[in-house]
Amino acid sequence: MQKPALDNRGIRMRIGLFTDQFSVGISGQTTSVMLLYNYFKQNGHTCYIFTSHTKKLVDDNPDIINLPGIPYPMKNMKEYRFSPFVKRHMKLIVSCKLDIIHVHTEHYLANVALAAKKKLGVPVVYTLHTMWEYYLDYLSKPINKVAHESLWRVVRLGVFPKMARGADMIVVPSKKLYNRRRRYCLGDNMVVIPTGIDLERFSNATESKRTDDKTVFLYVGRLSPEKSIDVSLRAFAKMKIRENARFVIVGDGPATNDLKQLAENLNITDRTVFTGEVPREETIVYYHSADAFISASKTESQGLTFLEALASRLPIYAIRDEVIEELVEDGKNGFLCDSEAELTKRMEQLCDTKEAPSQFEPLEGYSVQDYARNIFALYEKVIKNAKKEAVKK
Repeated sequence: MQKPALDNRGIRMRIGLFTDQFSVGISGQTTSVMLLYNYFKQNGHTCYIFTSHTKKLVDDNPDIINLPGIPYPMKNMKEYRFSPFVKRHMKLIVSCKLDIIHVHTEHYLANVALAAKKKLGVPVVYTLHTMWEYYLDYLSKPINKVAHESLWRVVRLGVFPKMARGADMIVVPSKKLYNRRRRYCLGDNMVVIPTGIDLERFSNATESKRTDDKTVFLYVGRLSPEKSIDVSLRAFAKMKIRENARFVIVGDGPATNDLKQLAENLNITDRTVFTGEVPREETIVYYHSADAFISASKTESQGLTFLEALASRLPIYAIRDEVIEELVEDGKNGFLCDSEAELTKRMEQLCDTKEAPSQFEPLEGYSVQDYARNIFALYEKVIKNAKKEAVKK
């Protein structure tokens, strides 16, 4: 895809980023929104973030616009909002004079964005960040356990057709999601644009928290059931050589207490560290303080923490999945394991030999610049096509 310089033609846009999940822990969606916002602002564009909570950030930054809603009654979704009264926000959105709307959600703010498109005629780009079929426990754990496919059918037919109809173009961050577009009731007006990271910040960092020579395994991310952190903990606990090892888990989420209890049941509390939520800018230090990044998740749509680890020259030891296969070459910059037992074996080898894969290649196509420029080029294309369609009418 063409990567135009944002400044050399004097093009300035007024961009609206719509998200429900803004600042809810460490998440790829929040990271993606902030990367776009910061890059567009630095390049002279007007950019707003429309969200439904986070009062503190709204106070700190006038570009972050809070559209109040009602908290979901479900315990695991208490950070999210909903409201049937989306039209009440139209006057505010009209005043922003947007050229493009970029939706990063399927919920409350998606309904607001699609209503804005209908009223204002502003074209919409939609990014699917999440593999929602793995998150149905948040709606009903008992029903999901006994009737997963039936619940998933209700959810996908209730959510994704509106996004398919309302979006002029759909973005997914990986081939894994693209290959599942039919399962999400989405069409072929879809492109793969990986979310980027600030590669230099992670590669050039030098600060470390290391105070001894113990082997440090690391996880960074949201602590939730679908991340399969329990599998990683069990793999760690089964190591025969673990006296000089430590597992550092950075993040917070609904599974925190369960994972701490599991660590206690496995008798590894003295070698497991739960840091709690850490500001994103501080996570870099943890990458540079570890010997390997551990993941057993098979629900990632891209896995930005994988990119952050590799940019920090930290090898990844992971259960095999389509997303991780796009980034890790077995034996060169990490290990792809087919089972929990194999993950244990690889972790033991690292503790025993202190040798890990270290052939790291440049992460071409995964920089913030690559991401923002590709998204901006897509905005231009969508706006141009929308104008053509308007002329036809």
